[in-house]
Amino acid sequence: MKVNTVIENAEKGKFSDLKLCYTSDGVNQNVQLNFLEYEKVFDFTNDFNSVKFDFFLISAIVYGVDNLLCRAIYSNDGWTRDIDVEFPVNNLASWIGKEEKLKQILDFLTGDNWSVSFRKLEQVTLFHPRTNRRHSKIPSYKKDTLVSTSLFSGGLDSLIGIIDELENLNANERILLVSHFDSKSPGPNRDQIKLLNHLNTAYPNRIDWIQSKLALSRRDNIGNNIAVETNYRSRSFYFIGLGCYLSPNDKLIIPENGTISINYPLTPSRVSSLSTRTTHPYVIKHTQELLSLLGLSTVINNPYTFKTKGEMFAKCKNQTLIRNIYMDSVSCGKRGRRQFHFDNPAEIHNCGRCMPCIYRRAALNIAHLDNEMHYGNFITKVSSLGHNDLPALFSYLKRNIPLEKMKIDLIVNGNIDIDDLTKYAEMVLRSKDEVLKLFKDKGNSFVKSFLGIK
Repeated sequence: MKVNTVIENAEKGKFSDLKLCYTSDGVNQNVQLNFLEYEKVFDFTNDFNSVKFDFFLISAIVYGVDNLLCRAIYSNDGWTRDIDVEFPVNNLASWIGKEEKLKQILDFLTGDNWSVSFRKLEQVTLFHPRTNRRHSKIPSYKKDTLVSTSLFSGGLDSLIGIIDELENLNANERILLVSHFDSKSPGPNRDQIKLLNHLNTAYPNRIDWIQSKLALSRRDNIGNNIAVETNYRSRSFYFIGLGCYLSPNDKLIIPENGTISINYPLTPSRVSSLSTRTTHPYVIKHTQELLSLLGLSTVINNPYTFKTKGEMFAKCKNQTLIRNIYMDSVSCGKRGRRQFHFDNPAEIHNCGRCMPCIYRRAALNIAHLDNEMHYGNFITKVSSLGHNDLPALFSYLKRNIPLEKMKIDLIVNGNIDIDDLTKYAEMVLRSKDEVLKLFKDKGNSFVKSFLGIK
């Protein structure tokens, strides 16, 4: 499917209209990709000309196109899509020759077959600032005091990473937090605001925060509803693009536990379609190489790539704070795109069924903080295996996986560098033990009997 991007002059107080245009069943359609409240970004930087901005714009279009093409409609085999996009950039000479590198990243990240090319960005007004704003309402930033930039999602991992970085700061040093949420799924916005209040209380005058809102319209240009893809695999690429664009320094922190980054498939059938690759080492490595090829000095760093979620929590540098505020973070992988379940009608934040919820519970269980009332009893207290990820999870937990077998699996499933293979394999096995301990400590007789544990 070929998707063209049309960019028009911005209206006052808004970012330019981005229209994603394509032909479906012989009908020409376009759907709008909306930057909402872009003024917050503009207050921090009005750069629309650099290679950093090009990368940011490309990452936003990738996110929009990935959402636009519903796999149920446009895939070849129920999953893989052929996607052809020509990206508009200011610095065309810098991007020519980088097509294959960008394709490598996107193919692996979304599991599709991308065709990538570039064109010169049209001479348009990308953002039209308001002229009636009171000067007192425009924030000021001391960018020379910002020594690092961290992505801030509202999840437990990013919270731990930010606390650790704040603990590392010297006097008068600050950190920039960069956030994103899709306005069609506003839950993370509430999480981010609540956690930011906690952080500002604990570390006053040490944090600047920029938040971006981006969403694909759910209607086409003539008002018809469209089916969208809700896998959100490309969300991390936009997140990195936003962080790189806004960061006034070279250090971009992406805090996430290694278990989720590797996302070892629970069964062979889940190698592609059900395994996210948002911060997989392959994606980070090749994105870093792309930035270097473009002449950008940004260094992407995940300090927790070899740590389990339990290890991240246990080694957080401010245990008093994390133990007091962790409950306001949300780790659920189905946030904003699930329905309530009859066995937990009160669920709001954590579905309790997805693997991110289970890894979170396992981590908190080690810290003696797990409260199953936040998740329901349907994982540790089940009497059958009819719950989402549970059959695959139990199959995984019952398997005896020697270290050498895990290393082979990681090579087959994820393009892991040989030099780091043993450390990744050991980390995944430690994470497996954390989850087993959760079921050993909290599981009922059926669960323990099925898993063969006491």
